[in-house]
Amino acid sequence: MNPDSLSRMKALLRLILFTICTAVYAQEFDPEPMILDPLTLDIIDEKALPVNQPLPATGGEEEEDYAEEVEPAKVLDVPRDQTRVTVLGYHNFSKTAKVSQMLMRTSEFREQMEYLRRSGITVISMQDFLDWRHGNRTLPARCALITLDDGWKSVYTDAYPILKEYGYPFTLFLYTNYITGMGDSLSPAQVKEMQANGATVGSHSVSHHYPRDWKKTEAQGPEAYAALVDKELGESQKKLSKMFGPVNTYCYPGGYITPGMLERIASYGYVAAFDVKPGKVSVTEDPLQIHRYMIFGNDPSIFRRAVDFRITEIGTSSTSGATPGALSSDTPPPPFTVDPQPQQTVNPDFEAITAYMNGVPDLDLSTIRMKVSGFGTVPAKVEEATRTVQWVLPCRIYMPNISVHVTWKSNNGKAHKAEWSFNVDPNAPIQTENTTP
Repeated sequence: MNPDSLSRMKALLRLILFTICTAVYAQEFDPEPMILDPLTLDIIDEKALPVNQPLPATGGEEEEDYAEEVEPAKVLDVPRDQTRVTVLGYHNFSKTAKVSQMLMRTSEFREQMEYLRRSGITVISMQDFLDWRHGNRTLPARCALITLDDGWKSVYTDAYPILKEYGYPFTLFLYTNYITGMGDSLSPAQVKEMQANGATVGSHSVSHHYPRDWKKTEAQGPEAYAALVDKELGESQKKLSKMFGPVNTYCYPGGYITPGMLERIASYGYVAAFDVKPGKVSVTEDPLQIHRYMIFGNDPSIFRRAVDFRITEIGTSSTSGATPGALSSDTPPPPFTVDPQPQQTVNPDFEAITAYMNGVPDLDLSTIRMKVSGFGTVPAKVEEATRTVQWVLPCRIYMPNISVHVTWKSNNGKAHKAEWSFNVDPNAPIQTENTTP
């Protein structure tokens, strides 16, 4: 063998030996990238990781690409009393229209569904939920039940493809007068297609009456009121069952519940009914007043709280024991008239929180912000002519104590803050109008 051939052979042998040693070293000292157990995500601070953002990668582009392919670890069932379910309530969707409380950007909905997948929260069907409630099965510790109200066509065009892609079951709470296929409403054919791909149908009444309609009928006497309950709860169940198969769940429009409804609802065949009071659901919760988080399109913080299983009820941490909305007893009153007033007790049907700031000197109206305990920054409207700041509630509030924080700046840039709290009691008289100064 000539010297050149021998030299080439030695070089080849060195390359082979180097490759083998490198592989052995990597096996011994360079383990696979660590994947967080989804349960550890509960300790991530919401400021460090907003829930509508992707989970952080551990390094460069290769690691980020790898992270995209990671499937969450499978979670095991736990004893029934250790499971908590967050019920998520959605309405309308759009890829381009301006978002609002009832209308969510389609892309954000996708991000929320992806977060459920990445965080290891198990998405369950309504039947899974009922079986767990009735003692017929166990579930993982952290579960989500997805519900969509009313029957908007965008549920079919925008949300359904995403839910189908992720393989998530969901429940459609429909009110029968709206399922026509005209305008922005779902058609029966679209509902049936979704039923074949993971959807369950529940009732959302016949006409979706608001509280004022119920109160008006109640004033006409018990017979008129009972007839309206029979129509809205009973006839809707019969019609939906005829159209789509057995219906045994109900969702109160606007979260409005009365003793007359509770007395009769089981007679129509409902075994579970959902309100809009936020909080995690346990096996011991009243089956006819099941908590639900209404996920607003313009407030991602609600979803953040809904999927934080450290929070058992909106505004209450399972570790702090703090009273929701509580302020210090020495908090000074606001320097302007507010409604509800400090320490006032109101019925859950109160309609708005208002600050009358016409007496505030040198006020820069563009800087006014309102925060409400349990809701964060709210979309309060500012009336320039009267300098009135008002947030109209999207649903009933059941928390026993609510705190309100209003901040603003003077025209010279100086910051100011006013705080007050009030109480909520279902036995308090119903307030028909806000009290103006």
